[in-house]
Order: sequence, then C-alpha cells, then structure tokens
Amino acid sequence: MMISEVIRHYRKKENLTQEQVADYLNVSTPAVNKWENGVSYPDITLLPSLARVLKIDVNTLLAFNEELTDTEVKKLTKEVGETASKEGIKKAFEKGNDLIKQYPGCDELILMISEVLRIYLLGLQIDEKEKYERKIIAWLEIVAAGNKEKTASMAKLDLAAIYREKKEYEKAQEVLDKIPEVDVDKKIQQAILFESMDKIDEAYVVWENKLWKNGHDTLTALSFIIKLLYKEKRFSEAEIYLERAKAAVEVFDFGPYHKHELDLWHATENHEKEKTIKAIINMINDADSMGYAIKSKLYTHMKFDVTNNWTKDKYKDLVKRGLKKRKNIDFVKDDPRVKSLLE
Repeated sequence: MMISEVIRHYRKKENLTQEQVADYLNVSTPAVNKWENGVSYPDITLLPSLARVLKIDVNTLLAFNEELTDTEVKKLTKEVGETASKEGIKKAFEKGNDLIKQYPGCDELILMISEVLRIYLLGLQIDEKEKYERKIIAWLEIVAAGNKEKTASMAKLDLAAIYREKKEYEKAQEVLDKIPEVDVDKKIQQAILFESMDKIDEAYVVWENKLWKNGHDTLTALSFIIKLLYKEKRFSEAEIYLERAKAAVEVFDFGPYHKHELDLWHATENHEKEKTIKAIINMINDADSMGYAIKSKLYTHMKFDVTNNWTKDKYKDLVKRGLKKRKNIDFVKDDPRVKSLLE
C-alpha cells in the first residue's frame, strides 16, 4: 500500500475521523485529507506521532514491511513489461518507479522490474538510454546491498553483466568478488528424503528440476566455449563442440529450434550465405519447438510458469522480430527468400 492508503486504512481501523487525527498532530483537517489522497505527504517530524495515533510503527506507516507473494511480484512485473510493449519505455520506467516507491522493501520486485526493463533497453536506439541504465543500476545496487542473500547475489550478477557490457571491467570484477561461493547442494539429499517418505511426486520434481538446470548449464558452457574458439579463429574445433551442443539439445529435449540457432551461429561466423539462409528458414519453420521441453516426458512433474498457450504463428512472429534485429545476418537480408519470410 502507498502511505496514503496506510494512513486511511489504519485511521478507519481505529474509528478515527480526519479531524481527530489532525487535532492530535496539531495540523489542519485538509492536510490529513491531502495525505490520504496522495496529494501531499506528512512532514518527516510528524511520522512518529502519526504512527502512534494510528497504533502502528513507522516501518508499517512507510510500507517497508509490505510483503508480496511470488505471484503478486510476477503479476506486477508482467504489467511493467506490457506497458513497455504497448506504451513505450518511458511509461514503463514511470510505472516501474511508482511500483518500487509503493513497495520499497520488496527486493524481489525491484530485481525483476530491473531485469525486465533492461531486456527492453537492449537494441533500442533511444536518446535517454544512458539515463535509464543508470536508474537500473541504482535499483540493482539497492537490492545487492540487501540482507536477502539469494536476491542480493542475483542483483550482483546483473550488475557485473552491465559493467562488463559497459567495458568497466574492474567494477564488474569487484561485484563478482562480493558474491559468496556456495558449494553445498541439498537437492540430492532432499530427493532421497522425499523418496524415503514415499513422497514420490515430490522426488520426481527435484530430479527433473536438476535435470533441466544441468541441461541448460551444459548448453551454456558449450556455447561459451564455441564463442571462445570462434574468437581465436579455431573454426574446425568449434564445429566439434557445435555438434556436442546439438547433441545436448536432443538429449535434454530442448527442441529443434535450438539446433537451427546453433547452425545459424556457425554459418554467420563463417559467412556462409546458403547455410545462413537455410538456418533462418528452419528457425522460423520450427519456431514453436522452442517450447517443446515444457511438453517433454523428461519434465512431466515440473510446473512451468506458462501464462498462455502460444500458437505456432505467435512463436514465428517472436523469432522473426528477433532475426530482424540481428546485425550479423545483414549480408543475407536482401535475399528474396529471407526478405519474404521476415516481412
């Protein structure tokens, strides 16, 4: 709740009128009315007295103790993303800023809003991009300094990535060094405990989550090794790792789309026009396969956060929009086959 809503809520809870609150604080009744309508805010020196008359503490008055559920955090973050899509980045930042002011103690919300807005900033040519980036950094620094270790570590990872992109390597290293190393993984013992208790479905969920994560970690590691090999112009070795990455896609049921994406990567690095075009066509035709893992038998007990059932056309549209932004395929964008697909 905003402070205006907190004042109104607890005043009514104590069966007090605006005039009674005003008399107690030695202010005018219209002043209390303005507080409750969000027109103005009580002077900082009045906060302890106002909290006493409302029979709450100052933290509650300022909504610092406001807790949101994971569902509420996702819902509010989704609204920020939808605002960015429909009304533009400026309106989205205004909405994000308002939500963070409303829930200043919810590190998870601040983190997710920062991450969503950062995604929308990627590739955008806007005059105030630097200003928005500074805002995101400021929000992430607040979360990174918080006492919720997991959320703080995620914020630090985001900060390190931002500093790296800005070529501020010393800052990136400094932030990474502050993230604690955690070597204890309780998931294996948890799954065995569930099995011992005959909680079979719960055990499946733990193992499937571990399988899912390990699959993504494997694919990520292989992709970064391939990137390093490309950087060193070791293309024949990169091709070997590429085949291993494609095998990982198949083993972990991540869908043909991801194989085609690897093919595109290799083709563009080698500047092979026909192979690049073939990979683009395959990516668009198999666009819906990027969601195959959700339906895979490997992950039948997992609950995926799927808010809607996307059609094949919707997946295709998503892929096309992504391909249009890729600079590394500019050398084939004038080809009639690619041009007609992307249009």
